[in-house]
Amino acid sequence: MNGAGKTTLLRKMAQDLLNRTDIRAEYMPQNYEDLLDLNMTPVDFLDKTGEKEERTKIRTYLGSLKYTADEMDHPIRELSGGQKAKVLLLKMSMSEANVLILDEPTRNFSPLSGPVIRKMIQEFPGAVISISHDRKYIKEVCEKIYELTVDGLKQREME
Repeated sequence: MNGAGKTTLLRKMAQDLLNRTDIRAEYMPQNYEDLLDLNMTPVDFLDKTGEKEERTKIRTYLGSLKYTADEMDHPIRELSGGQKAKVLLLKMSMSEANVLILDEPTRNFSPLSGPVIRKMIQEFPGAVISISHDRKYIKEVCEKIYELTVDGLKQREME
């Protein structure tokens, strides 16, 4: 339900989880572009070591996410909203995080990117807490569904 405070609740949960020392959480807000260095290329943004092996691995991951070789070498600012989101999701999945907190992670994806992203999130080895209106995402990725209504948070049956 729109306007029920889902993003506010998720933001508060993220603040609490990001401050914990017993877990490693990553947060992707709706305005995720703020977390990207728009002047860097996707490969440079994802590269931690500068080693050829890591850069090759990054290019392979980006290719599996439907990036062209050209897109891998252009500044992030020139990418579509979906391509930007994929860069951030890939960075989060390559981190040491064991909890991902995602605010509408599939809202900017094309029909071709959606299945790849859903699979990527579904295969994440840790916990994923997310908000979504995307029925395919909910069906394919989520194990438990909670609905925030004016009466509070209620668990819903899986469809």
